[in-house]
Amino acid sequence: MSTSWTITANDGLLYTVVTDVTTTYWAVITGAVTDEILGTFNSPAFTVALTRTDLQTKTTAQGLYAVTGYPTRSFPKLSSTSYTVDLTLEAPGFRNYPLSVTIPTNTSFPVSAPAVAMRRLPVRLQGRVVLDATGLPVAGALVLSVDNPSPPSPPPPPPIPHAMLLRSPLYAVHAVNATVQAVTLTATGTAQLSQAVNAGTTTVTLTTTAGLTGSAFLQIKTPNTVLVEYAVVKSLGPQPGEVVLATPLNRSYGAGAATVVTFVNAAPAGSAAHLLLDADAGDGIVVADQLLTGTTLAIDEGTAAVEYHELGAAADSNGYYAFDGVGRVQELFLQANGTGTPVPWAIEYDYATNVVDIRI
Repeated sequence: MSTSWTITANDGLLYTVVTDVTTTYWAVITGAVTDEILGTFNSPAFTVALTRTDLQTKTTAQGLYAVTGYPTRSFPKLSSTSYTVDLTLEAPGFRNYPLSVTIPTNTSFPVSAPAVAMRRLPVRLQGRVVLDATGLPVAGALVLSVDNPSPPSPPPPPPIPHAMLLRSPLYAVHAVNATVQAVTLTATGTAQLSQAVNAGTTTVTLTTTAGLTGSAFLQIKTPNTVLVEYAVVKSLGPQPGEVVLATPLNRSYGAGAATVVTFVNAAPAGSAAHLLLDADAGDGIVVADQLLTGTTLAIDEGTAAVEYHELGAAADSNGYYAFDGVGRVQELFLQANGTGTPVPWAIEYDYATNVVDIRI
């Protein structure tokens, strides 16, 4: 029932005012984010993006946020219909996080959004390996991520995470509990690139495909093994020597003797580990329940999503090494050629490139 009252304005004129409709501006969704690695979140530029213009957002630097609006306008049939609001959580230095929040039928506001741990953007880790006695570079040194040589006591409950750095970043997403298996490679043939290829290509032309049969795939590397990646074959042809790859190459390679192409088969070696954290395409690290010591790993072995990667980075003739896509953990321990005390490094995510030199 409408309510009316009289007001005086404009030099004594009387106006009768009738309440026609009452609207309420609500926080319709509230939520909070954390930092996946550090826990506490702090980003003054944290924002929540919406595609809907009828809703607005409020955020704090500590990761609290609210989606606000007029419920009767935005959700007019809420008494009989549920709604979905799509958000994108964004902050500099973090991956964007798309989130869908359901507004249930006849709900009370605000609706609580699921808790979200924001994932840091990966960084590049690079440095130089030199001899401690002379300062001379160590050409071809193998740099690996190893376990903390002084673990906390008492140790945390299992499963204890083990971080392994890869020479070439992952091509695809892999779920928690995906297998990580050391493998032994057997060569079935060799070839060279007839034409140079750029990173991102899915087709290469080889001087021969003899031996590239059955389950064989490509090992593509530079002669100094600084670059090594593995490409699963999707199909051959139609042109002579043409090979279509299941995923785009991570790196660029030169033709002829500049690149060594080997056709290989893989056989499991030892027991399989399992991912404790899901992995994103572009990650140069996997975190599993075992530290594997083989040279080549298979992720999701035995599935259509399988991909192969070399463990560790090889230094060039001047001792320089590099890893791309480093993230997901707070600290790494680096060791070159399996000698010396591992070098601890707390990853500095505010810098796109971290420099860690190693003396052995």
